Amino acid sequence: MKFIKKEEFKDSNWSAGVTTEVFIYPEGASVGEKNFDFRISTATCKDKESVYTPYTGFYRYITPIDNVMNIESDGNKFTLDPFEVLFFDGDHSTKSSGDVRDFNLIYKKGQEAKMFSLNINNFEFKADKRAVIFNYDSELKVQDKNFEKFSAIYLEEEKIKIEGKGRIIICEF
Repeated sequence: MKFIKKEEFKDSNWSAGVTTEVFIYPEGASVGEKNFDFRISTATCKDKESVYTPYTGFYRYITPIDNVMNIESDGNKFTLDPFEVLFFDGDHSTKSSGDVRDFNLIYKKGQEAKMFSLNINNFEFKADKRAVIFNYDSELKVQDKNFEKFSAIYLEEEKIKIEGKGRIIICEF
């Protein structure tokens, strides 16, 4: 188990806000070169409408974490409440609107992954392979250590117990 603190996230500006890389695999891969298998990030969007960068050869999951998000992918329109997860193809033309912070999992086609959110109250979780658990704003502990707000935990084939109540996002791959 490895705690990934907010200070370790990598921020970069984009046309409509800031994107924050929480985790990338394999380590040392680059989102710019698109040589990663899995990338987890969160981003802010301040523009009225944001057109997404195409990720040809990748799948994507997205969820808003603080406000409602309107998103359109391949002509299909969705309104997502906070922590409601949408899966879509990175090849598709996608845009969204809303003053929102979102949370994303992007992964290469041919790999297996899933992302979901849970309301928890003293929760046990077992990672069969790899997983990243993100805590947006809850008071939580893992193995008597604070699981800080806006931080993550990386797991490889291990079981943990999260103490406390709140909302988490789990990415498994």
